[in-house]
Amino acid sequence: MKLRFAKIAVLFSVAGVFFSYQAPSGLSVTAWHLFGVFVALILGLILQPYPEPTLLMVITTLASIFVLPVREILSGYTDAMLWLTLIAMMIGVGLKKSGLTRRIGLILISRFGKTTLRIGYILSFIDLVLATSTPASPARTGGLVYPLAEGVIDASSISNPNGKQRTGAYFTLLGYTASMLTGGLFMTGMGPNLINAKLAQDVLGISISWPLWTLAALPGFIGFLLTPYIVYKLCPPDITSMLEVRARAGRELLEMGRISGNELTAAGIFLTILILWSTSTVTQVDSTLVAFVGISLMLVTGVLEWDDLAETKEMWSFLIWFGAILGFSAALTKLGFFSWFAGVIKLLLPTAGLGPYSILLLAAMLAVVPHYFFVSLTGYVVAFSPLVFSFVAATDVPRYPAFFVLAFLMVISCALTHYGNALGPLLMEKGYNDKKTWWSVGTIITLLHVVLYLTVGVFYWRLLGLWY
Repeated sequence: MKLRFAKIAVLFSVAGVFFSYQAPSGLSVTAWHLFGVFVALILGLILQPYPEPTLLMVITTLASIFVLPVREILSGYTDAMLWLTLIAMMIGVGLKKSGLTRRIGLILISRFGKTTLRIGYILSFIDLVLATSTPASPARTGGLVYPLAEGVIDASSISNPNGKQRTGAYFTLLGYTASMLTGGLFMTGMGPNLINAKLAQDVLGISISWPLWTLAALPGFIGFLLTPYIVYKLCPPDITSMLEVRARAGRELLEMGRISGNELTAAGIFLTILILWSTSTVTQVDSTLVAFVGISLMLVTGVLEWDDLAETKEMWSFLIWFGAILGFSAALTKLGFFSWFAGVIKLLLPTAGLGPYSILLLAAMLAVVPHYFFVSLTGYVVAFSPLVFSFVAATDVPRYPAFFVLAFLMVISCALTHYGNALGPLLMEKGYNDKKTWWSVGTIITLLHVVLYLTVGVFYWRLLGLWY
């Protein structure tokens, strides 16, 4: 309790500094005070005196009392990106309830899971598919994919009682790393991706759609294909043959029986959503509208009941904190804060005389290195995206490549530590991994993607005509 009060005192002290000192030249008093509250919010996400929804509710209340009318901050709850992510989470609940995700996992393992490495690829591929519509890695990987991995880990001890530990270490570390990679490949792969997409529009003046995000992530797909093998070599399991596990998956699949009507309906809706999202640039159908169509179909056809959604507390917690963060960002943009901040960054950072490649390298460093100090991807994105995007806005570097370098690497760099994302502590508690191996593998995977995006990515984005 004393520690919590100490953290709260720090937050009030930080905010108080901005209320005690005069606003800088060129910035309004309201913008200066709101930024002070925003800084306290960022610090709160790092120190975590309360869970994120509680913290955002309290800070939103205080900001509404002392800085802006509450309707200005609540504007974030009307943002289409908020609802796109929320409904994507609802769709993920429907896919899980229908049993479709479990059946897919069992089919892949029973038909293709001959070796540990091959199963590693299968589980990573399942995570990749789910990342298109499940933006929370603890729900996607922790709730859907890792249970399949645990079945494989338990089954591995049948032929070798001593092989469970190292096999568990491989699948656990791969599960976390793959989840961070897949979370960056789709705009709906991680909730904070939507914050970056919103800032791209507000600060950089560019529009990022779901198809464009995924199309631009081709270098990340290359890294994704290499990752299971890299983790396999750096964190090798004792068991290499998985024939017994394959047989067990086959038996469980038989026990499930023939595919149910709910599963077929869920599969049809899921494919419809993916097709509409992937062709939205041609059809001009809004991505958020597609998500609404998908969840409406699930509710009408009985794949989901409203009670299933009402009981998913993580989803509604997400609504609270994400909407509030978007509201703060929108209010600061409206008050001209980011435009002013871009000018300050241009004066402070050594951008004069630097070419676009040097600036992209500097942006990559800013996206990766600070992640060691954050225990929340959301807090990290909220804290650093406005800063780094303002830095980019103050330079002549092409906007789209700079955005992709920042957005992709911010997610991938979660792999640097075991606490860079909420999924990490969940998997570390399984007891299979040591921190040294975890951090070493995460560093190698992160550096690989830095190289891929600054080499293959730069060439590829030029080829796509995005070098502007």
